[in-house]
Amino acid sequence: RYAKCFEDKCQAISFSITLLSWSVNVPEAIKVLMNTLKSLGVEFPTAITRPFVQGYLKSTRVKLAELSDESLLSYPLMVDRSKIMAMELLVKLHENLTFSGDTTSLPVIPLKMIQISLKHGMTPLSPIGFAQYGNYLALVREEFEEGYRYVKFALSLMKQIPSRAHDGDVIYYSTHTKLAVEPMQSAVENYLEAYKAAMKSGATKYAIASCYLYDSFSFWSGKRLDVVVESKRDIEANEIPQK
Repeated sequence: RYAKCFEDKCQAISFSITLLSWSVNVPEAIKVLMNTLKSLGVEFPTAITRPFVQGYLKSTRVKLAELSDESLLSYPLMVDRSKIMAMELLVKLHENLTFSGDTTSLPVIPLKMIQISLKHGMTPLSPIGFAQYGNYLALVREEFEEGYRYVKFALSLMKQIPSRAHDGDVIYYSTHTKLAVEPMQSAVENYLEAYKAAMKSGATKYAIASCYLYDSFSFWSGKRLDVVVESKRDIEANEIPQK
């Protein structure tokens, strides 16, 4: 109500959603996200069904099939402020849907992010959409070759975009599929890179998540048990270890 400009309104809405999430009122956070996205021209059907997801996946694939990685990397940056805000809210929506356990709706989020990016340009959040899309293809649909391609593309796009604010998020999501394709002993180290990048940008939730997964997969990859145990104890004590 007291916002003096579009940026003020964006910050206020984003902060209110974060507070709802932190207070474990995830359903209300999702409701606010959906309503705000609708006001920004990003709508979802009343009920997201598997046939809808498959149809949206098909339309996204058709668009991507016309573009090489090189042409995608040459896309201009997004300048439409309403779409930039929509991308930020879509990332938050994906996080809240994950907490809610709504796995049916989750794939639509990266598909929306990719289609917005293709139409309006890339943002520092676009690589997250491509990484999540790659994870869906590889880990859910078991299309490992294509999923791995988009995970690698997400990392290339991340490096090309000037902002480093979301590097930790992108590396974190990308590593999920890397673990299924690359040798675990080397792939797991990417969670450590995600941790370092997230700490630099202040994304502590991704830093902590990266620590958990780094330690868990380090155990399965044969890392020294005393090192894994010490690191896990640090996290259980709500301390982020200085790896």
